[in-house]
Amino acid sequence: MKIAVIGKGRVGSVLGPAFHKAGHNVSYGVRDANDAKYDNGDGIGLKSTNDAAQWADVVILSVDWSVALDALKQCGDLADKILIDCNNPLKMGDGGLELALGFDNSAAEMIDAQTNAKVVKALNQVGSPVMGMAHDYPERPIQFVASDHDDAKEIVSGLLRDIGFNPIDYGPLINARKLEPLAMVWIDQAFQHGMEPHSAWYLMPGK
Repeated sequence: MKIAVIGKGRVGSVLGPAFHKAGHNVSYGVRDANDAKYDNGDGIGLKSTNDAAQWADVVILSVDWSVALDALKQCGDLADKILIDCNNPLKMGDGGLELALGFDNSAAEMIDAQTNAKVVKALNQVGSPVMGMAHDYPERPIQFVASDHDDAKEIVSGLLRDIGFNPIDYGPLINARKLEPLAMVWIDQAFQHGMEPHSAWYLMPGK
């Protein structure tokens, strides 16, 4: 499958190689494909944001929330494509990092309102170190998946399995309002309470 990873920051630079290793055709979408700062030797091609998005079957929006909506505009018309939203709408507050949105809205819904892609919320619930090594855990770490499009959820769930996750259907896209705060639990534990940053969520089956 052709996958465009929009952005080459902490999340994008991990997801690109993970999907490439799983056998998918991956390209990065960046502001300036000729800028040497994006060439880190991973061997994955660079395109402009628009060129990558138009080429791909699946677009992964993995830029900082502060520029996410602008990057989405640069992607152009995404009809008949799947867009995976990895964003957590974060801001700095008096007590440190906190969510910029509450439980009455989500980044995923804001993105969905501005694109004709099939938006799927996933890959936002753990830090980037986990995303590049999901195959290395004793059990598959979980990744919740929310979307209003069952066909897109099925495809994204397959992609998550390809890179080592155990995808769990979390219903419609409105449930991103719960998945984005869930990410704050991981962030808070890793950066404020000493949790090892390669820690992942695992669902232990009942007897």
